[in-house]
Amino acid sequence: MDSKQQQVGEVIDKILNSDKEVLNSEIAVLSDLNDNDLAKFRTAWRNVDIQKRSSLISKMVGISEDHLILDFTRIYKLGLDDPDENIRIKSLEGLELEDKYIYARPIIKVLKSDESEVVRAVAARALSKFALMAELGDVPESLSRDIFSALLDTLENTKEPLVVRRRALEAVAPFRQELVEDYIEDYYHSEDAKVKASAIFAMGLNCSSRWLDVLIEEMQSKTPEFRYEAAKASGEIEDEQAVPYLLNLLNDDDREVQDAAIMSLGKIGGKEAKQALQRLSKSKDARIKDAANAALTELSACEDPLSLNF
Repeated sequence: MDSKQQQVGEVIDKILNSDKEVLNSEIAVLSDLNDNDLAKFRTAWRNVDIQKRSSLISKMVGISEDHLILDFTRIYKLGLDDPDENIRIKSLEGLELEDKYIYARPIIKVLKSDESEVVRAVAARALSKFALMAELGDVPESLSRDIFSALLDTLENTKEPLVVRRRALEAVAPFRQELVEDYIEDYYHSEDAKVKASAIFAMGLNCSSRWLDVLIEEMQSKTPEFRYEAAKASGEIEDEQAVPYLLNLLNDDDREVQDAAIMSLGKIGGKEAKQALQRLSKSKDARIKDAANAALTELSACEDPLSLNF
């Protein structure tokens, strides 16, 4: 038995037989399991109580966010079939972190078949990243079609709860197709504030300049949620016509709206945006200062990608 297998065995034994907390360094040993070690883990997983399983999968997702080199995808896929709803949700969040398009397929399966509307909504959201990859031509055509079809079928299924259809709209938005834009338009005119907010969010992911006038109008809305979503979405479209309206939001009563405006100024750039961010980077408000500096870093990266130090 090599050292890796021994370490895996020791960690599995601790998960099964000890009440002591499993350390992050021990969880890292479970990265990139081979077939034999995965089989051992699967057997152990079935005999661990829900609370410990939930804690373990949550820690894996947290570690993955900070250390992208770690690969817990085989465990996440195992978690998609767990009887506990929260574990399935965390497993989806773990797969959402991955850049390999092959992980879209198990997410599609969850979207189509999971019994929980909450889990299906998270699955739809998780597909958004892969939908963007598909629109950019970074996945095989057959998978691109399957991603689009799964999201569109969900969107068109009136038996689905509204929250699931909203997430499907947001996720399918990167596909630059007339049908998608029609759905965004339709949802935007809903009297339900949450549905309308999803449509505004989707406008940003759709990245079409046709939405710019709508976003400018919504940045002046009386509803903070609409101003927030419109500010974020304008940053995705990256049109300097939005800058004066984003500058107005820097004095918004809602702090989240302020943050969204700052972030979008960093994405759009231009002389006015840069000057405003430089001014905010000297703010006495630590939150504003940090947000402005982060936006300036993104702006610098866009202006000169070689300026980043890796």
